[in-house]
Amino acid sequence: MINFREDVINSYANAGKRVILVAPKNREYNPESPNIKYIPIDVDRGGMNPIRDIKYFMNLYGIYRRERPDYIFHYTIKPNIYGSIASKLLKIPSTAMIAGLGFVFTSDSIGSQIARRLYKFALKFPEWVLVLNKYNKDLLIKKSLISSDRLILLKGGEGVNLSKFDI
Repeated sequence: MINFREDVINSYANAGKRVILVAPKNREYNPESPNIKYIPIDVDRGGMNPIRDIKYFMNLYGIYRRERPDYIFHYTIKPNIYGSIASKLLKIPSTAMIAGLGFVFTSDSIGSQIARRLYKFALKFPEWVLVLNKYNKDLLIKKSLISSDRLILLKGGEGVNLSKFDI
């Protein structure tokens, strides 16, 4: 999140908004602005351990309850699922950003089936769900994971500064 969306984060902070980043402890990050607060969190990003996922959910819930943000943007599968549920329980509006559907929809493993059911449940709660391509938008509608009236296709990308990355 920090690496790819730093310009978006800084634009909010420079506009005087208080930005709270809850992200994995995978690198040292020192925000440039006093309006940015970074809260590292443990998450097993690729794992399917229900005990670790419950712990992650409880940590997110505790952070959201303590910080009381006005709005939450979730990125990636676990924050989209567990963060959307936590924000709903705390009555904090949110948006889920789905950059790609990945193995959850290409695999028929038991883990993928569970993840699809969790997604279907959790995607009821965000005000908006953002996707980056028409294929993902159509698949989410076809699989009845979300109604089209809350689904937004970002045609111009998600705010990644392409001049920073060699593509």
